[in-house]
Amino acid sequence: MSRLTIRYGILIACLLSCLLTIIVNRISAINSKPTISDCRNASSIRTETYEAEFCIAFNFLEATESFRGPDGLEPITLAVHSTSDAMRTAEKKASEWDGPISWALFIDGHSLESVEYVANVHRCVPEFRRKVTVHFAFRLSPFQAQCPTVERPGTVPDCQEFLQNRGKLRNSLIGPFQVYPINAMRNVARLGAKSDLHFLADVDMVPSGGMAEKVKRIANEVIDGNARNVLVVRRFESQGSEIPRDLQQLKSMFERKKVFEFHHKFFFVGHRIPDIGHWFNVSSHGVASWPIPYQSSAWEVQVILHRRAPYNAVYFPSRIRDMQSLIYELCRAEYTFHLVANVFNVHEGVKTNDSMYSQVVTRHQRAYGTRAYKRYVQEMDDRYPSTRDQCGSFNM
Repeated sequence: MSRLTIRYGILIACLLSCLLTIIVNRISAINSKPTISDCRNASSIRTETYEAEFCIAFNFLEATESFRGPDGLEPITLAVHSTSDAMRTAEKKASEWDGPISWALFIDGHSLESVEYVANVHRCVPEFRRKVTVHFAFRLSPFQAQCPTVERPGTVPDCQEFLQNRGKLRNSLIGPFQVYPINAMRNVARLGAKSDLHFLADVDMVPSGGMAEKVKRIANEVIDGNARNVLVVRRFESQGSEIPRDLQQLKSMFERKKVFEFHHKFFFVGHRIPDIGHWFNVSSHGVASWPIPYQSSAWEVQVILHRRAPYNAVYFPSRIRDMQSLIYELCRAEYTFHLVANVFNVHEGVKTNDSMYSQVVTRHQRAYGTRAYKRYVQEMDDRYPSTRDQCGSFNM
């Protein structure tokens, strides 16, 4: 037998061996990888397509308490959203809100560890588990045809060990590095809420103490799913880290210029609610509400609204009239805005200008602004042809 024949034989044997290894590994991978039909498997999470752009895992973690009691009143869900960059702030919501919480978490390939971290917080922190329902979302890749079933975290550390290392683990998380789809995440938080009444808020706003219970009765009276009403919650910002949680403390700090109306130095037109003196006077007598006029298309107040009320326009670019588009649509849909007294929201720190990151994102998103604006204005005129004059034009 020639040396050439031997070499060819060895080469063919090596190729067959490699091919066999590939086939075995492929079969093993197919057998071990969960498919859509495996969604009931405890080790996997089904995700669903949202707006042809996102994959959503609703109810990835579910709160253990419904907050429905003998009073028969519908509880108010705090609907918040964030990335893992705001993990500590989001975790604190469980101690700040005395009702159900729906939290939408945005992730990407760099921030997958945040899912495992949140699962451990939910498992090991009783108050968080009792109140918070968690959903996560990520963008479909350009050529991805459908949303996948995602593997649940495999390792489950001891709770004592996890809690001892909680801060270190949180600090090691990496947030997604892409434009944050703020309106989509607002909608995910509302769609996943366990009650029909939603307080749509930013995760860095701190609610006044006992707000969920204090405002529940009046919210049930004003917002019943049939009458077109929303409650408006006043916002403030603190000079420093001290956050007022009750009316007396708020008024004292406001008078001493330690607390101010929200964004009073930066885009106040978007947040201004007239007659704050009257609000303080009424608030001193307890929880109450009264109708106030819609201000302008720059208005982006925070509201409590019903599940049936309009949702945010997902296609709106982030940081460019994203929340204003919802408030304007509420006006066009003939919703009445009722200002609620005695409860409020506070942001730590006074904003005086946009951060460099925010400016860069805004410049980037303006490329989509004109197209979104034309689509939105046309949709508003088609849906609500008779209310343009009473609400005015929508301006970018």
